[in-house]
Amino acid sequence: MASVFDKLGLRPQEQRFVVLTVTIIVIVVSVLFIFPRFKDWGRLQSAKAAARTTLQTNQKEIARVPEYRSQLQKLELAGSAVLKAEQALDLTRTVQNKAQEMGVAITGIRPAAQAGAGSTNQFFDEQLVSVDLSCLDQELVNFLVALGSGDSMIRVRDMDLRPDPPHYRLLGKITLVASYQKTAKAAPPAATPRSGATRLAPGPTANPPSTPKGST
Repeated sequence: MASVFDKLGLRPQEQRFVVLTVTIIVIVVSVLFIFPRFKDWGRLQSAKAAARTTLQTNQKEIARVPEYRSQLQKLELAGSAVLKAEQALDLTRTVQNKAQEMGVAITGIRPAAQAGAGSTNQFFDEQLVSVDLSCLDQELVNFLVALGSGDSMIRVRDMDLRPDPPHYRLLGKITLVASYQKTAKAAPPAATPRSGATRLAPGPTANPPSTPKGST
């Protein structure tokens, strides 16, 4: 059976040259286009696993949407229970009650000056109060912890402490700030569309022309 080279009429040296050329072309094509694709399968498997993990995470978060809505409603109800006109009084009352529970003696309490209009953003208002107090160190710690716990949302803005002359108690001035959620403004009532055309009042009726005498 005649080979391809015999059919082409190539001499032995030409046959070796053709074989060498074809081999070089196959090696170059393999290096440039085939070998780099060997890692594609691993990359596809890794991307598939990452996509499956992301899908499972998103499905878990979607399943928790009712829980998030319930928490949001609780926070809205807790924040909107205090009217804006009563926020300063509510803050003062809360501070005094916590101080009495923790054994902190308040020698003075008054509203503190605040920068701007006291509005942190479109959802919350800030109220500040300056407190002069006298207490032990542990009582102060308990007092601050009690203010920061629960639904009070009170935090320390500024603190200035010093020991009393006998070095037994602490004397100081603390500025406290509380955030109150703004109450939602009621939407203005929609204008009632007019039904039908407006009927104009009839004007004075003109006198009918008089019939000349003698006419039939």
